[in-house]
Amino acid sequence: MRTLGLCPGSKDTIEMVSSLSSAKSTFGTPCGAGGKDRAVEMGQVVLEENDNFRHATRYTRADAEDMRRMGRDQELVRNFRMFSVASFAAINTAIWEYSIFQITPALTNGGNPSLLYSTIWNFIGFGPIYLSMAEMASMAPIAGSQYHWVSEFAPESWQKGLSYVSGWTSTLGLQAGNAMGNLLVGTLLQTVIAVNNPEYDSPLWQGTLLVLPALIMAFLGSVIGHRALPYWQNAAFAVHIIVYFTIIIPVWVNAPMATSSYVWTGFENSGGWPSMTLAILIGQLSGTTFQVGIDAATHMSEEVRNAARSVPRAMLSVYVANFIILFPMLVTLCYHIPDSSVALNDKTSYPTIYVLRQSMSQGWVTAVLLATIAILVSSNVTQLTATSRDLYAFSRDRGLPFSAWISQVDKRRNVPTNAAIVTSCISLSLSLIYIGSSVAFYAVTSLFTVALIQCYTLSIACILWRRMYYPNTLPYAQFSLGKYGILINLLGVIYGVWSFFWCFWPESSPVTAEGFNWASPLFVGTLLGALAHYGFIGRHRYSGPVALVEGRRES
Repeated sequence: MRTLGLCPGSKDTIEMVSSLSSAKSTFGTPCGAGGKDRAVEMGQVVLEENDNFRHATRYTRADAEDMRRMGRDQELVRNFRMFSVASFAAINTAIWEYSIFQITPALTNGGNPSLLYSTIWNFIGFGPIYLSMAEMASMAPIAGSQYHWVSEFAPESWQKGLSYVSGWTSTLGLQAGNAMGNLLVGTLLQTVIAVNNPEYDSPLWQGTLLVLPALIMAFLGSVIGHRALPYWQNAAFAVHIIVYFTIIIPVWVNAPMATSSYVWTGFENSGGWPSMTLAILIGQLSGTTFQVGIDAATHMSEEVRNAARSVPRAMLSVYVANFIILFPMLVTLCYHIPDSSVALNDKTSYPTIYVLRQSMSQGWVTAVLLATIAILVSSNVTQLTATSRDLYAFSRDRGLPFSAWISQVDKRRNVPTNAAIVTSCISLSLSLIYIGSSVAFYAVTSLFTVALIQCYTLSIACILWRRMYYPNTLPYAQFSLGKYGILINLLGVIYGVWSFFWCFWPESSPVTAEGFNWASPLFVGTLLGALAHYGFIGRHRYSGPVALVEGRRES
């Protein structure tokens, strides 16, 4: 009962009702029948208020039990169900919309075959990663996700520091992903202008300026329109599929085709690296980025009914569906890029625009781009929502400066509005990098990818350790890996480390200031900032989420 500071359905509430109903034995005979009746009446009030709160926040008994085990109050409303949270994750990743504008690293380093093969091996490699995270999401369905899992599953002596650093890098990765989406909308708006006006030279500062309306729409959709999110995301998913076919069909019908040998075996090294093998491995950044971000569903766990069951299923469904949607689109593009150097040198800087121009009229290209931008705006709403939930959760655990203010929940809307404001400001700040260099988009993409992969890998390593040494301490999971858990977790860690290493490489050689992968200093800078904040402030305020978990709470 919130008015008494208790979690609905929690042990404290149940014990309170039990003690009230046994008032006669507790306070003695003088209490009399009237005292007993009064105690029972008070107990009924507690239960009625719990029922009212349960109806208002829409949680199930399983949700209440999970929140009780993790020592959390239900502050947010559970508006999402399995299908709507799957639509949320699908629109958040916007797999074909983002991917067709992120193929440059692979085309530069390896060509068409590199793009296709790296997409396949990254899909396979990320399988154990998402299976592992699906199980952890079932064990601990909470908005903080990775840093919470690190805290709960890491060795006791290490959990505090590891989860603190993981919380900072998770925040960095999600904030970079949010900035990436808004920056892409800004640059695509410039592309629409360039398609219709050949004289337009797409100044970088205008691309950053166009980020502002995208940010405003994302904020309004996430905060003001949050109650409608589960419903209009379903509609956005339908548009996501329809527009997909309006691109694929005209391209196959009208665009000039490449030969199959060029598509599947015509490797190219346009990045200047000393060997083709090295070029292909560096070019896999595209394929890696395609797979990152499906875990957005886990950050919505406190707003999903029966989250321990719904979130893992939604995440794995989107993981498979995304590949089924993505790969035919990439094959379509590769078969209609007869010369990758020509596509890479397109005025818009997007090879995909080159393909569209070869197969569609100017008006149709404009219509397709505007429809794609509309879907990306919807994606930005979901990205801002998931990112703000992660920020809210980490602030709730006092992991960031100004945590008390950031973690406040708007009582009227039941959303962490302050976290959404901070997220929008960070996104705008990261977008300013684009003014200085046109490769900033790829730097932000790398930052998003490398930070999240670090969080994935560390959390999986922690559950692997606990599964090997203290398996009996693992919480119950509706989605369990069972006897294959150790093998799947181990494969997830190995592939996570592999992907993490290659995300830091620049796109071409020799390395110049403009072509440098700025994700490296940004990531390292965040780590140093996290360690400094932990050393001076964090270690005195931050205990780690495990301090509230049942059976492991600090006295």
